[in-house]
Amino acid sequence: MGAKDWLMVLAVLFSPFLAVFAQRKIDEFRERRGQKLWIFRTLMATRGNKISLDHVQALNMIDLFFSRKGVEKAIVEKWDEYLDHLNQPIKDDDVNYQVKLEGWTGKGDDILADMLQSMGKSLGYDFDKVRIRKAIYVPRGHGDVELENRVIRRGIAEIVIGRRALPVSVSESVQTVQGKGNV
Repeated sequence: MGAKDWLMVLAVLFSPFLAVFAQRKIDEFRERRGQKLWIFRTLMATRGNKISLDHVQALNMIDLFFSRKGVEKAIVEKWDEYLDHLNQPIKDDDVNYQVKLEGWTGKGDDILADMLQSMGKSLGYDFDKVRIRKAIYVPRGHGDVELENRVIRRGIAEIVIGRRALPVSVSESVQTVQGKGNV
C-alpha cells in the first residue's frame, strides 16, 4: 500500500469528523451572529425607552458577543464610553439640574447613536447617526405614564423613608356627620 492509498484511508476515516467540526463552527458563527443581531435590533427598538429591561439586557450583552478586535473594536469602545457616561449621573439636588440633565442626556444619546451606527455597519446595516437619533416613535401617552409612575414612586418612597408625611385632611362633610352621631 502506497502513500496515496494511506492518504485515501485517512481521508475516509477523518472526513466525518472534519464535516462535524466544520458544521459545528458554522453553527457557532450563526448563533453568535444571531445574538449580535438580537442586541442590535433590541437597542434600535428600545432607544426611545432606555430604561426598559430589554434595552438594559441588550447593553449588558455587548461584551459577550462583540470582540475587541477588528471592526467590532469600535463598538466595544463606544460601549465602554457609554457605560462610563451612564455611571456618572447628575445629582438631582443641583441648582441647574434640568439644564445639566438635558446636556447629560444629549451626550448619552450621541454616544449611543455612534455605537449603534458602528454596530449596524458591522452587521450590514447602513444607518446614519441623525436617523438613529431622530427616527424614533414614542407615543406621548407612554411618556406621560412613565412620568406619572416616576412621580408616584418618588412620592411613596419619600413617605416610606420619612422625608415626607402622608397628607391627611378631614373634609367638612365628615365632621358634620360625626357631629350628628350618625357614624
